[in-house]
Amino acid sequence: MAFAIKNPPEFTLDVEEWTRQTISNGAEMAKNVIEPLLNNEVYLKEEKERLEHVTLVTLTAAGWMGSAAPYTQTVTVNGVTEEMEPILVSALPDGATLEEQKAYSKAFGLVSSGTASVGDDTATFKVYKKPVVDIAVGLKGV
Repeated sequence: MAFAIKNPPEFTLDVEEWTRQTISNGAEMAKNVIEPLLNNEVYLKEEKERLEHVTLVTLTAAGWMGSAAPYTQTVTVNGVTEEMEPILVSALPDGATLEEQKAYSKAFGLVSSGTASVGDDTATFKVYKKPVVDIAVGLKGV
């Protein structure tokens, strides 16, 4: 028996309760009970993978707009939607020198102490002091 996995998978709380009638009718049980549960499983697996994924974005020193604080920079982030709530994470490369780490920490501190919002395929960052170096940051959950 084949089950239909919706694309994209859909999560539902409306799953029919197993009864003597559904158990005795395998086709009805598959369509009304097993298929929604299978779709829920696929949906939750994909959602977990998305929540753990980190998308890197680069904020350039020259990209900050505005003549006074807050300065803003909008970047393209494929796949992000305004309903998402990504988490800002450090993208300092492994093996960075002490000098690179210090410059990155200062820039990341300026970005992380500001604010950010996401829209469909965009992220807008606001800072109160412009970083003087380009900085790659991660958005977890995109």
